[in-house]
Amino acid sequence: MRTLFLLLAFLSGIILSGCSEKSATQSTDTQSTEPTPAEQEESSPQQEALNEIAEDSFRQTTELLHLGHQLHIATSELLHTPTDANLKKAQTAYLALLNQWVISLPYINMTALTSSGAPLMNRLEKLPILPGYLDQIPDYPFSGLVHDIMLPIEHESLSLLHTLDNDEQVIFGLSAIEFLLFDHYSPDHYKKLVPMTTLSDEEAQEGILIEQLPNNRRRALLLVQANQLVEDLSSLHKRWHPTNGDDAKRFASLTGNNLKLTLTKTYQKQTTLLLDALNSIQEKPLILGRAHFAREERALLDSGIVSIKQLHESVKPVWELYPQTEKDEFDAVLNSLLDLHQQYQADPSNSLLLELTSNRCNQLLEISNELSFSPPEE
Repeated sequence: MRTLFLLLAFLSGIILSGCSEKSATQSTDTQSTEPTPAEQEESSPQQEALNEIAEDSFRQTTELLHLGHQLHIATSELLHTPTDANLKKAQTAYLALLNQWVISLPYINMTALTSSGAPLMNRLEKLPILPGYLDQIPDYPFSGLVHDIMLPIEHESLSLLHTLDNDEQVIFGLSAIEFLLFDHYSPDHYKKLVPMTTLSDEEAQEGILIEQLPNNRRRALLLVQANQLVEDLSSLHKRWHPTNGDDAKRFASLTGNNLKLTLTKTYQKQTTLLLDALNSIQEKPLILGRAHFAREERALLDSGIVSIKQLHESVKPVWELYPQTEKDEFDAVLNSLLDLHQQYQADPSNSLLLELTSNRCNQLLEISNELSFSPPEE
């Protein structure tokens, strides 16, 4: 999947460059009726596909940023008025963003392959996470940053601690926010976000401050996380701006080998995400380790299927450049996966369909790992 994303970025750059050349030609030689080589290239099926993918990349990040703002608004309302209704609104806003994230992954994962983009993607969604590093978990009621009053809940200190000693010690990103918003161990979860305004006699004697009480620290942590998420989604959006985005320009200079690598990694990433959703539904070990605190594995599976289908359709003209045998094999397995998934949607209790869908997804990953994407000899 990440590879598709790199491809998309690369395509974005080519498209922008081609559009620029076309505008310059029209302004300096308006009387010319013969298409220039650049214009001819722009009209090719491959170039049209690249143009469409480049536009999709920016549209995807635009939608992500919009939904990120919606989650921030819902979270702010929850913290202002902690009620079960407002908690459900925040959860709904989060799930909308998460599903869009899965759909957008083929377009944005390529950012993770750059030295400047890797830290950004690390903050947006780092897998897996240690829930107990953030807050209490069963059998450990006083675990996590929420209960460690020696550590201030503020942006600077949390930024330093994010994955500092362990890659799973995640503070920021989607999964970290999901853990705080969805708690299936507490029947009245929203009450853990109600501000505490008084100290017990014992707490006062120990010198504990109001802001150090668990509820208040939990509220502060969720707010910092929501702020950071919007900031990072905004940065991601800027990186893919069609005229001055760093990633859009950087990937315009990709070589053929890098294009091949990008496409391959993209399919691998997206297929792995699908497998994790399937494994979670089947209660099997996870590959990426994404814990589904919201218990929305089926929705994420559906979103992932939509994503890989849309992207595969978009790059079909590019696939025409590669060996027909590999293209046919990939198409056959993907179409079988799509068909099985459609049957599973109609009959989600059918364990055999679920197992067949999982097997086909594994097969697609194996094919992705073996794809050469080498253009045939002329």
